Amino acid sequence: MRREFKRYSIYVSGFTLVELVIVITVTAIIGGISSTFIRHSVMAYVNSEAYYELADRADISLRRMSRDIRNALPNSVWVSPGGDFVEFIPIKAGGRYYQDDFGANSMRVMVENVPVTANDQLVIYNLGIPGSDAYDGDNIRTITTAPNANVNQLQFAGAAFPIPSPASRFYIVNGAVAYVCDLANKRLLMVSNIAIPSVRPANFNAANARVVVGDVTGCSFTYSQGVMQHTGVMTVQLELSKNGGVARLLNLINVVNSP
Repeated sequence: MRREFKRYSIYVSGFTLVELVIVITVTAIIGGISSTFIRHSVMAYVNSEAYYELADRADISLRRMSRDIRNALPNSVWVSPGGDFVEFIPIKAGGRYYQDDFGANSMRVMVENVPVTANDQLVIYNLGIPGSDAYDGDNIRTITTAPNANVNQLQFAGAAFPIPSPASRFYIVNGAVAYVCDLANKRLLMVSNIAIPSVRPANFNAANARVVVGDVTGCSFTYSQGVMQHTGVMTVQLELSKNGGVARLLNLINVVNSP
């Protein structure tokens, strides 16, 4: 008996070399186009994150500067001719004195708790003009009263004050402060403990300098005094740059100069 065997046909299918090259080429083109869109989206996200970080840091710095300048001794805000730094005298404490004591080296004050510490200085009627300028030493005296938190009488060294305050106001200070644009090192500095009286511009001591913010690529100060010098406006421009993000902020600070 003869057996019959069935023949099976085997078909082998696949890509030709030409088809494979075409697929690789098309895939590369689509991948290149997709990566371009993805890259722009990722870079936009990174830039926006960098911008918000810079804007937040710049805003905090300007707020701090605004607070300090608003608490400055009247008529003590001074901007360098180049606009690269601003100097002022912060107020530690203040109040009113008895007008009858003016002209002596000791005066009673109308407040119960006047904080006095070492090297504190007394200022009366600072107008920021010759004859009444704390920077020149005209109306600033070193307090000799022993440091105490409950002082009701202030004693000071030196001559009597030249001009009385019409409102009988006094201020206690302890050195000047400056905000300095250090663009060479891309930072904004705060220099403290500047001696008074001092020659302007002052010689800043690097040991007393602290970095307020870094990545600074633009910084300037301008100051305009108001009518009769009772008010002024400080304009601060600050630019920070990092990782492709750029934040530019401008802040106007009202300065009350009623002595």
